[in-house]
Amino acid sequence: MSGFPAPAEPVRVALVGAGQRSSTIYRPLFGSLAPWVRVVAVCDPVRDHADALAGVLGVAAFHDIRHLVDARPMEAALVVAPVESHYSASCYLSAHGIHNLVETTWCSLLAQAREMIATARANRVVVRVAENFFRFPIDRIVGKIAATGVLGRIGRIVSYDDHTGYHNDSRWIAFAGAHPEWVQSVEHAMPTAAFRESPERLHAEETYRARFFGFPDGLLVVDHASNLKGFLGRYPRPGYTEWQGERGTVAYFARRPWHGEGEVRWCSDEALARGRGFCDRTFPIVDEYEDRRWTRTYVDLPCGRVEHVNPFRPKELPPHANDWYGSAVMDHVADFALAVRGLRESEFDEEDALASLMMEAGAHESALAEGQRIALPIAGEPETDRRAREEARRRFGVDPMDIDGMLALSYPKP
Repeated sequence: MSGFPAPAEPVRVALVGAGQRSSTIYRPLFGSLAPWVRVVAVCDPVRDHADALAGVLGVAAFHDIRHLVDARPMEAALVVAPVESHYSASCYLSAHGIHNLVETTWCSLLAQAREMIATARANRVVVRVAENFFRFPIDRIVGKIAATGVLGRIGRIVSYDDHTGYHNDSRWIAFAGAHPEWVQSVEHAMPTAAFRESPERLHAEETYRARFFGFPDGLLVVDHASNLKGFLGRYPRPGYTEWQGERGTVAYFARRPWHGEGEVRWCSDEALARGRGFCDRTFPIVDEYEDRRWTRTYVDLPCGRVEHVNPFRPKELPPHANDWYGSAVMDHVADFALAVRGLRESEFDEEDALASLMMEAGAHESALAEGQRIALPIAGEPETDRRAREEARRRFGVDPMDIDGMLALSYPKP
């Protein structure tokens, strides 16, 4: 792929988890990912899932991660399994010297994240989070627009009904190039008409979350949502987001679910001189495609054309609403492979993964304290994590920090 290096030999990987995301999102991409990774095994405690996906990929099937590690056909693993399993799988793999890329959300508790990092470092392996949202077209181009200075300093981001939570936390870290210093949060729950999103997801209430993050150099992020999928007539993803600069704004807004449109709104010197401050120039952000493959995103600004050229072209597109989604997933897998080979510093490393989880913990802690400002990073175990740990112990019958105990569990969906 032009503009993105590949190692001399692809990294041999095992796919841990053979559920829907592995089968529908990752599986179609493995042919295109061949320069970076080669799948050599599939592991899932649900035998039918493991056997079916392994058969499609033409690799060995395993039904217990311990047996997979004993056989060790791989040097790294892609963990695409329920969040509750991430901590134990990652630590077990790291303890046996196996690099691992773990899906989002990275894990459930700060204590788990810290142990994942400590175990990986003790065994000199790479551990990363499979975060792809800041690799979407709008985030790629906004970062480059900000770097031109045409809008002046961007000092505020306001996002409504997009991916409030771990994904957005990672987006703001990636944009800022830094971790936040504090968070304030409020929540409001209300009952709604009951409906079932999927067999295992019944909704009968809705929680609105408003979060305020303070980053270094005065960057403020306001991230809020009532629900993230446009249920009950709410604004659909990707919602509405503004990156607000000193003399203009980048705006991104939903046209229909999962499809957004962006533009740069700019105040010329003449508009500012007139003393009214209204935007007098608007520049559309263009996503360009060839055969449904996202090739680049660009905008023509007073300073010239600003563009991001996408280095990834999936040969087979996942059945997802956006044709660029597969490219973003390829991006984080290739980034991981290059980190394993020591050829590239990761764009988003384990400390960033922990910081995103810290933002979630801090937001929950602030809401519990009725909007009190919480300093970041958080030391020790916050109250919300203590409660989550107790709830997990009640639900699973083992301490969620017990690696062996959690490895023994299976988490199939209904």
